[in-house]
Amino acid sequence: MIKEVYKRDGRKIPFNKERITRAIYLAAEEVSKREGTEADYHMSEQLADEVVTKINQNFFGKTPNVEDIQDAVVKVLIETGHAKTSEQYILYRAERSRVRDSQSRLMKEIKEITFSDADAADVKRENANIDGNTAMGTMLQYGSAVSKEFCKTNMLKPEHTKAHEAGEIHIHDMDVRPDRVIA
Repeated sequence: MIKEVYKRDGRKIPFNKERITRAIYLAAEEVSKREGTEADYHMSEQLADEVVTKINQNFFGKTPNVEDIQDAVVKVLIETGHAKTSEQYILYRAERSRVRDSQSRLMKEIKEITFSDADAADVKRENANIDGNTAMGTMLQYGSAVSKEFCKTNMLKPEHTKAHEAGEIHIHDMDVRPDRVIA
């Protein structure tokens, strides 16, 4: 029987079936809203039981990670005729991944701004009129990093963000006028 799960950061946490039940229920609730029906929490519990059975079969003597469990949820939902709930669950997973990736990129840039010298960090030399090693220069860089990440995550089409990050295109002024960026 599964007792622990690996989180994305590598930590082991106690396994909690209720988290699976809740995730299934929330996805079913979204589908129900669109269809004018009502989600059934008891059905979510039954589906979670099936997910747990599948996980116990596939990971006997091993510890699954969060993605393994999420994959099992999708598989059970599809196999049991809950394709729309599965689709909503997948969309939710994709959105959470997008948010996690955004936060990770932002934190990496904040760390670079905070702990790197302007001579070693391109991000601190981005504006020739500002000394990136001063307190004010660092604060301006924080604002710039947050604004750019907001723009890339919430205003641009994903393919434009990807092209910008790959250096295929350059989108100017995302940090000072994100409302003017056209995607």
